[in-house]
Amino acid sequence: MNGSQGMWWPRLSPDNNYIAALSVNTYHLMLFDVKAQKWTELTQTRALHPFWSHDGKYVYFDSTVGGELAFYRLPITDHKPERVASLKDVKRIASGGVPSWTGLAPDDSPLALRDISTFEIYALDWQLP
Repeated sequence: MNGSQGMWWPRLSPDNNYIAALSVNTYHLMLFDVKAQKWTELTQTRALHPFWSHDGKYVYFDSTVGGELAFYRLPITDHKPERVASLKDVKRIASGGVPSWTGLAPDDSPLALRDISTFEIYALDWQLP
């Protein structure tokens, strides 16, 4: 694919006309037009977990655009991010284990993985016969 070096987390649009991906160094959201064979930068902000709305009109992602972690959607027509929901009070996994994640339910409502686990330490005494 033309110019795709340095891109990761690719997501094909439902109509197969576009690929949304993140640039490796800046995490900017990029859009590849399959027919035109051309990349376009959709955001100049750090984006994570891009995915498509079910109708293919929006790319959703999470970001700290305004200094607070939030869930956004970006219309592929005008490239103006719209804040959908705040994630500031959602306890996210900081490191190790399963990474943080956001996505969409079948009705395009936002989903976010939150960490509600606890850590426990056990001591066992093992006695051999």
